[in-house]
Amino acid sequence: MSNNVSALVKQKYTKEVQALLEQSLVSMTLANTTLLSQMPDGNTINYPKPNYSSTTQYVKYTDIVSSDLEFDNETLVINKHPVTSFEFDLVDEQDVGYDVVWGTTKRNAYLLKEEIDGDFFSEYVNAETSSAPVALSTSNVVNVYGTAYATLANNGVDTGRIGVVVDPFQLNMIGQGALGNTFNVADASYKNGYTGGVFQNMKVFVSGNLTAEAALNLATTPTANDTVTINSVVFTFVASATVAGQVALGANAAAARANLIAAINGTGTPGTGTYAAVAEKTRNNKLRGLTASEVGTTVLLTSKRGYKPLSSNLAAAADKFGAVTINNIAMEQGAIHLVMRNEVMLKVEDIQKQLGKRFITHTRYGIKTFSEGAERMYNIKVISQAAE
Repeated sequence: MSNNVSALVKQKYTKEVQALLEQSLVSMTLANTTLLSQMPDGNTINYPKPNYSSTTQYVKYTDIVSSDLEFDNETLVINKHPVTSFEFDLVDEQDVGYDVVWGTTKRNAYLLKEEIDGDFFSEYVNAETSSAPVALSTSNVVNVYGTAYATLANNGVDTGRIGVVVDPFQLNMIGQGALGNTFNVADASYKNGYTGGVFQNMKVFVSGNLTAEAALNLATTPTANDTVTINSVVFTFVASATVAGQVALGANAAAARANLIAAINGTGTPGTGTYAAVAEKTRNNKLRGLTASEVGTTVLLTSKRGYKPLSSNLAAAADKFGAVTINNIAMEQGAIHLVMRNEVMLKVEDIQKQLGKRFITHTRYGIKTFSEGAERMYNIKVISQAAE
C-alpha cells in the first residue's frame, strides 16, 4: 500500500481495522457478543431473563404443578464511543518511505482493542463472588485458581465453558507453580505458556487490560521535592510548578491531592499553581488507561491496562502506597454481554490552511453484566505489588 493518502479507501481501511480488532479482542472470545450495523447513541437493548421454576419429582397419576414463565427485563445501553485520530500531511507522502497508513491502521485497531477490553474486564466489580487479595506464590497458585473453579462449579456453572483471564505476571506464576504439580515440561499447555491451555480445569486467557488498583495515602501536605512515581513517570511536589511533571504543593493536603490527581489525569488547567503537564508522548506511552480519583484522604489509582509499578517518597511516614491489586476473572463464557458495531467507522477531513488530512477512526459499543451473568463470575484479587 502506498503512503499516498488517496490510496486509503474507506471501506478497505475500516474492514482491515475491524478484522484486526476482532482478532485481538479477548473480550469477544469470552463475551456473549452481538454485532450490529446501526447503533444510535444511548440505544438500549432489552434482555428478558426467565425466572425458571425448580426441578420437582414426578409422582405417577398426580398433576404436575407448573408456574408461569416470567421475565425480569434488564437493559444494555450503547454508551461507549472510543475515537482515535491521526493527521497526515501531503509533504510526508513524498518524504516518508515507510507504509505509514498500514502501520497506523494496526495501531488504531490496537488502541480500540485496549478500550473495549479495558471496559469489559472492569466488569469484575459485578462478580457475585470475590476472593480476598492474595499474593501468588508457587505454593498457593494451584489452590487460588482451583478455589475459583470449585466455587463456580459448586454454584452450578457449566464447567465445560469456564475460562480464567490473567495478566502476563500471573501467567508466569501459573507456569512456575504448576510445573511439577499438575504439568511437566512435555505437556502441550506448558509448551504454549498456558495461553489457550487449561489450568485447574479452566481455559486460560491472557490480557494486559485487566483492572489494577492502588491507593496512595496523602493525608499530610507534602514537602518540597517529595515524589510520586507511576510507571517510571515522576511527579514532584514543588512550591511553583514550571517543569514537566511538577505538582504544586498548594495550601494544604487537599489541594496537593487535587493537583496530583489533575496532573495524573491531564485534566484542569496546567499552571504554576496546579501542575506542569508531562509530554504527550509520555502520557500516551506510560499513563494510558490510568485514572486517579480522590477517596477520603487517599488518591485512588485505577489502571485498565494492567499492573503499573508504583512508588512514593513522601516525608510523612504514613503517606505511602498500599498494595497494588489486579483483578483476575474466572467466568463462564457469555457471562458478560458485549454489543458492538460490525464495522468501525472512518471520517476523513481536510485540515484548513494545510496540505494535510485528519483521519478519525471510531466505533460504538455497550457492555453489561446481567444478574444471571454475575452469578457465573468469580473475581480473583491478586496482589501484584506489596504495600510500601
